[in-house]
Amino acid sequence: MAARSDAVASESHVAHAAREGLSFGNAVDAVVAGVLVAAAESPSVFLGPFQMLVAGAGAGVRAIDGRVRQPGLGMPRPRGLLAGDRVPPQARVGVPALPAAIAWALGSLGSATQRRVGSAAIERARARSVERAHVLELFARRGAAMLIEDAMAGELTAVAGRSAGGMLTRDDLSSVRPVIVSYDDRALDPSGVLIVPWRGDAGHDASFTQVVAAADARGLVAIACYEAPMDGLAVPALGLVAPAFAVPVMRREPRSRPADPCQAAAPIALRAQHGMADLALGIAQAADAEASLDALVGSLLTAITISAALAETRSGRPAALVRTGDSVKALSSA
Repeated sequence: MAARSDAVASESHVAHAAREGLSFGNAVDAVVAGVLVAAAESPSVFLGPFQMLVAGAGAGVRAIDGRVRQPGLGMPRPRGLLAGDRVPPQARVGVPALPAAIAWALGSLGSATQRRVGSAAIERARARSVERAHVLELFARRGAAMLIEDAMAGELTAVAGRSAGGMLTRDDLSSVRPVIVSYDDRALDPSGVLIVPWRGDAGHDASFTQVVAAADARGLVAIACYEAPMDGLAVPALGLVAPAFAVPVMRREPRSRPADPCQAAAPIALRAQHGMADLALGIAQAADAEASLDALVGSLLTAITISAALAETRSGRPAALVRTGDSVKALSSA
């Protein structure tokens, strides 16, 4: 019997968590459950970027921008580094928008509570880092407001604030918000294919980018990407690692504005027509993932089958969900 709902991801434990999420929630709940399990497994996910596309089942067509933000609100311009200076890791720490973005997604588009969606992640984190489990428990209770709790804000600014050589401030943490872009699907490209609207032309290294997608029985489809880099600034008291996304201040050069989004790869796409989504595509773990996704989408426009197009993808780990009528099929899975 064909499945009416399914999930897929570039990491097997995330795919499993997303499928479990479909048993108690909708597609958005499932995707967020997967991302939170990724955050339980990898210490760098929770303080990194999150980007999401959602369509169908009364949700409309939306893009959620949870990229890391440039820090420095309420802080005078530092003297700055000279060209050739070693850039300390503290100067690369930005403002995490992932908690606010996933809290908004759950509150506005999800159907389950934060506690229910995060339960598997909390359980997984307990076996890996007590400190990280406490962070996820705090998110389950407080949502985005958890960033201004002393347990979070105090530790983050202690390791990446001005006294430590960074630019992160409490004002940054209290003001960070996701950007939500809503679309009239009638105004989309005739192909109906949607990528994140803030994606640049140059492309960004997606070697550490992962993807997760879910489709539920009501017709809602969601796909997201997040990052799990190996390096960053350790925050031992939280069991987390703050990845390097912020642009350091350089002497005699314009300063990147605080609260501006830091660039991150977004190799995800949805196809939506007449208020319904029938395809979610993502490519993970490839430096050129955005270019590979563009080529994959382009091949679909030539009437090649999705299976054949995926077979021609030569880099990264593709993940795809296809809806045909009432059935959903994962064409590529971890």
